[in-house]
Amino acid sequence: MKVYLSGKITGDAGYRQKFEAVQNELTSYGYVVFNPAVLPDGFEYEDYMSLDLLILSRCDAIYLLRDWKNSPGAKRELEEAKRLGLQILDEDSIKIRRTLNQICEDTSLLLNGQMDCEENRLWAKDMKALTIEIQNRLKNFDLSIDEETNLLQMYNSFDESKKQLFYEEFIADSDKLIEYDLMEKMEGDDFEEKIRLTQVYKVSADIMALIEAQQEELKSA
Repeated sequence: MKVYLSGKITGDAGYRQKFEAVQNELTSYGYVVFNPAVLPDGFEYEDYMSLDLLILSRCDAIYLLRDWKNSPGAKRELEEAKRLGLQILDEDSIKIRRTLNQICEDTSLLLNGQMDCEENRLWAKDMKALTIEIQNRLKNFDLSIDEETNLLQMYNSFDESKKQLFYEEFIADSDKLIEYDLMEKMEGDDFEEKIRLTQVYKVSADIMALIEAQQEELKSA
């Protein structure tokens, strides 16, 4: 799926880094991304808009950065995307992948100190294998369906022992890891990172609720 990034550029000194971070994240999930922030300086505003709208017309979706409402150009791009019938993506569209990816990163760091411990070696080995599998599966989510369906399809493909490990160890204990991430960032100036981690913290609970709801459906079926 080819995705056009849309957000505030004019008046934002850090726009290149902001757009690049989103581009890298979406690329890791399997999207082909056009990033308008890489265009060179020196053209007139309407020249940029003409080029951007042309490229947008060749894409399958538009991804709205969180500050898109503060950009007249992004508003124009969104209207054109709607006219063309493109898929509209935003942070909510990738929140599950973002959360699972963050938990994978945190879990991998945690496991670095557990692999040499005789008592925890088997658990750490199983968790490492699960983490690697989840990271690989995130790259292959079906982009034509929603994240909730992709998540449940992945979970249902696990055997019973892996389902238990995913639910009781990987997800249920993730809040402690994410809390630690947030504490590390609280004194820093990276506002975007704080917002992202706050979202991740909430979505980890949403993932548990999705699985629990499915389990209840199966019991009552």
